[in-house]
Amino acid sequence: MSIRAVKAYAPASISNIGPGFDVLGLAIDKPGDVAVAQRDRQPGLSFVLRGNTAGIPSDARTNVAAYVAALLLGELKPSFGVKLTLEKKMPISSGLGSSAASGVAALMAVNALLGSPLTKSELIPFALEGERIIAGSAHADNIAPSLLGGAVIVRSYDPLDVIKLQIRNSIFWVVAHPHCVVSTAHARKILPELIPLKSAIRQWGNVGGIVAGLIAGNAKRVGTCVEDVIVEPLRAGLIPGFHDVKHAALEAGATGCSISGSGPSIFAVAISLESAKKIAGAMKRAFGKSANMQSDLFISRANLRGATII
Repeated sequence: MSIRAVKAYAPASISNIGPGFDVLGLAIDKPGDVAVAQRDRQPGLSFVLRGNTAGIPSDARTNVAAYVAALLLGELKPSFGVKLTLEKKMPISSGLGSSAASGVAALMAVNALLGSPLTKSELIPFALEGERIIAGSAHADNIAPSLLGGAVIVRSYDPLDVIKLQIRNSIFWVVAHPHCVVSTAHARKILPELIPLKSAIRQWGNVGGIVAGLIAGNAKRVGTCVEDVIVEPLRAGLIPGFHDVKHAALEAGATGCSISGSGPSIFAVAISLESAKKIAGAMKRAFGKSANMQSDLFISRANLRGATII
């Protein structure tokens, strides 16, 4: 019997994880986006946008979910049309991989509707093209963890080589998302093309330390190595109250704290759920006091499943 409709969920992700610019990413439980793919008698792709639609294009030619779904249909050439509905639940320009989650959810739903001819890993190149049109750069550090789950390292982009790390899932991640927007494209434009060798060496050491800490489930090691000496100093000014929020998180017991993706979300590393709740409260209060800004809080271990069919 032919599948008539499929619903898929794609989770948010913390990219960079501090020093790992464009190469490290980790999936969390919430927030996330949902996509529904249905068979349609009309050929090609039709698209419907629902949910948190402010600032999101509804045109199938420019919406990231519809764009990557069309690429997939062009490759697989099914004998029927597809109606794609994106239930947008994530805020845009949040630093949590909002566009990546939309694209991943769409690809998962359409692929499953077509009988799952491609693996999750084989969907990554399609999702990358969605990131290219949104941010001007095809980076996989949100896409890969949202699809595959857990923590990933993008070893190479040419050729694409994504490694899913075998982590001990004992670390708690706290994310505070303030009610403001940071453009990913702008946040990338302010970064330097060249960096001092001394900074690069420190950054490489921290990336290696994070990988080791994730595998061991060592929150103290990961927190220490979250230090970012290249990107964070330049992007911190884009986030109102950043330094006060980071200080509050560390004072409340976080082992490390930095910007999630291009911001404005800020993440912190915690050794326990009790500690994570304390840190989350401190970060929320700091955003309110320092920037007069409300924020949403998310606490979870790493989401090991990644994108799923509901």
